Amino acid sequence: MADRDLNNQDTPAQQMPENVLPAAEKKKSRGLWILFFVFFVFAAIIFLTQRGDTIDWVEDYEAGIKLAKQQNKPVLLAFYKQENSYYFEVMQNTYNNPDVIEYVEANFIPILIYADKQPEIAKRYNINDYPTHYIKQPDSNKLGGPYVGYDTARTFKKKLKTMLGEMNLPAQ
Repeated sequence: MADRDLNNQDTPAQQMPENVLPAAEKKKSRGLWILFFVFFVFAAIIFLTQRGDTIDWVEDYEAGIKLAKQQNKPVLLAFYKQENSYYFEVMQNTYNNPDVIEYVEANFIPILIYADKQPEIAKRYNINDYPTHYIKQPDSNKLGGPYVGYDTARTFKKKLKTMLGEMNLPAQ
């Protein structure tokens, strides 16, 4: 009978409670949780740094000029080519800055001109480098600029203020 009891007794592995995992499975589970956590942190960083806000651009030159006349505001002309390396830098690091958005929308009618789509307008302003910015009074041919190249949001805003001052235009 003692033999029978020994043979009927469960082995230590069989006596383990169901909710306890063996060490090898714990390591796999921990690794999956770490991988999930790293992925979540990475996704959160990408989401938080990729703001959807940007300047509310007018992409039709004539409509932008008409709107500027109606609102009695100068125009901020921004000329781009998408294959230009600075295009992405300006879009992600300058135009989505809350201070820049607020300043530009308070002081200008911003018109974004893709030189590939509107080459005649880029030619009218003799644009050879990208990005190039001009400030234009809508009721005259008076231009401020050009402001060529990429800068940080702070420098961009400062240069726009300087250009407005040089044109004797008020800024908010």
